[in-house]
Amino acid sequence: MTSDKARPKVLHVNDCAFYAHRVLEEARKRGLPWGFYPRAVAASGRSGLLGKLGYAAQGLTWLAGLAKRALGVDLLHIHSGSMLHHTRFVPRKYVLTLHGTDIRTLQYLPRWQKPIRDGVRRAAAVMYTTPDLREHVVGLRPDAIYLPVPVTLSTLPRRTAVESVTPRVFFVSRWDDSKGAADQLATARELIRLSQGRYEVVGLDWGPHAADAASAGVSLIPKMSHQDFLEYLAGSAVAVGQSSGLLGSSELEALGIGVPLYMPLVEGLYPEHPPVGWGKPVDPEGLAGSLAADFANLTAMEERGSEGVRWIEQNHSTAATVDRLLEIYREALR
Repeated sequence: MTSDKARPKVLHVNDCAFYAHRVLEEARKRGLPWGFYPRAVAASGRSGLLGKLGYAAQGLTWLAGLAKRALGVDLLHIHSGSMLHHTRFVPRKYVLTLHGTDIRTLQYLPRWQKPIRDGVRRAAAVMYTTPDLREHVVGLRPDAIYLPVPVTLSTLPRRTAVESVTPRVFFVSRWDDSKGAADQLATARELIRLSQGRYEVVGLDWGPHAADAASAGVSLIPKMSHQDFLEYLAGSAVAVGQSSGLLGSSELEALGIGVPLYMPLVEGLYPEHPPVGWGKPVDPEGLAGSLAADFANLTAMEERGSEGVRWIEQNHSTAATVDRLLEIYREALR
């Protein structure tokens, strides 16, 4: 097809953690010809032969829609290796972003191994969103590019003045083993023990260990829309990140809003030194003690929050992500 290779037509397939959504918002501002095609949502509650036929028909309809749209673009940008099982049937050049579980876990399972590994090898370019993923992708693609999750500061709510008599400490991740649930629970218990009424410990009613969190004394709030989550986060005194030692989307959003963030970090993984409280390897008692002690100096805690906003602008801006993607797309189409 004839296209302006300086402004290639790109179709983003699927989205993970609002990555494509943020990139496409910035692309629209620049007038870039980039579009979006969501993943299929499988029908539920259907069984037997008719159910299987309906499921297959739904998949074929989705695939036909992708094939039709692929004819009008220069390049596909596929989000998640789990999509490769389906997109492999569409003969169009593509780049691939790996988002976590796809390359960290699924590629080692028999059902997923061949489509993911073959798809990673065939991609015109491969990107990954967190630095820990490199060890899982480098054997397949030594040229894989670290391109972190983008954060659009202008779309985040403003930091809400924390005026509550009992400010809240908000666990921003779900209570799941992949997030380090056991250590999150241990941190929560210690925070509650140390609180002496100075703060309330809250978390989301989400994840297989949510009931354990409630039993530990965490006040659980219902899952909510993403925007409502951000507003609630903006009104929290402190955010506690996942105990996996990695910065996920919720942790990055806390930094971008300016909420002081406390969590462990994997040593040496983030050379740019995220401005988080604790920031050392997993130690629930140490993290909780550090956070509780910092409540004696709220000004210093808020200054750390301001540093987080600056750090996001320097290391995770959506505008910089789009600039880099343009370079990657142009190189892929040479």
